[in-house]
Amino acid sequence: MSQSVNDSYLKEIDENVLWFALEDKINIISTNIIIDYYYKYNTLKNFFSLDYYDMEKNGLEKKNIVKFKSLYNNIDFIELKKKYMSLLKQNIKFIKVIDKDYPNILKKINDAPLILFKKGVLNNYENCIAISGTRNPSVYGRLMARKIAYELSEYGYTIVSGLAHGIDEWAHCGALESDKGKTIAILAWMNPEYPAEHFDLFKDIINRGAVLSELSARPDSIIAKVKFIQRDRIISGMSNAVIAIESDIEGGTVHQVNLAFNQKKIVFALEPKDNEKAKRGFKLFVDMGAIPIKNTKDILLAFRNYKDALQKPNVNRGQQNIINKNDSG
Repeated sequence: MSQSVNDSYLKEIDENVLWFALEDKINIISTNIIIDYYYKYNTLKNFFSLDYYDMEKNGLEKKNIVKFKSLYNNIDFIELKKKYMSLLKQNIKFIKVIDKDYPNILKKINDAPLILFKKGVLNNYENCIAISGTRNPSVYGRLMARKIAYELSEYGYTIVSGLAHGIDEWAHCGALESDKGKTIAILAWMNPEYPAEHFDLFKDIINRGAVLSELSARPDSIIAKVKFIQRDRIISGMSNAVIAIESDIEGGTVHQVNLAFNQKKIVFALEPKDNEKAKRGFKLFVDMGAIPIKNTKDILLAFRNYKDALQKPNVNRGQQNIINKNDSG
């Protein structure tokens, strides 16, 4: 579509489609620039046709203005509207950073997603705790991921993870085993569901929680791997704390923990058993400042010491039994 056709079409286009055009473009235009422009003019319809001077005036760097102009000239807004309508037909909700149902806690990170795609029933993103760990856990790691997720769910916390094999899937399952359990899966992209083996778990999560992604569809295979790394900032950004369960000194969990510290989150590290690789990772995390834990009780006690950072949900006497039973892990 030519720029002249785009310019005329912009006058009639749905505002959400304009935001959709900026999907995965925060490397060119920061979320804050878009937010500031929108609140100044209450629309993005003129943003795409700004000249170089006005773009620079609105905060874009010169090198990114060239990239954006090239991007705009290649956007087919008519085709983009069709894709947007297709998402709605799939019951995928489109959430802009300015919308009231966008997670407030996520707005606080420096590189917050401009838009989120969501499937599921959960609309309350308070009191979230992330669980991250190896894709090849020990029996002890699997059991503890499931146990901790279940017990925290009993206290009203929402478990956030990435739906990956290993610790992620056991954390999601543990949360869903609680009658009051809620869990959020942060995906690298929304369509197609990945990994395919977790499709049933995916369906269970959207029935009790939510699946979120900043991408509507899988990108080219060349950059797909990068998107798994990029989604880590959302996992910790959505959460008040991150629990690391079994990791060596390299890998995705190390990246996740680094992000959590940079975002000033509370980080816990589960003390491993008879697992040399996990012991190395555990030592690394503790040296970085993570709080060592052996069970759920340790987490809950730490939260009491961090009451200004995390507001604990109301608990009843029955839930107190969980703490009392966890003295030995």
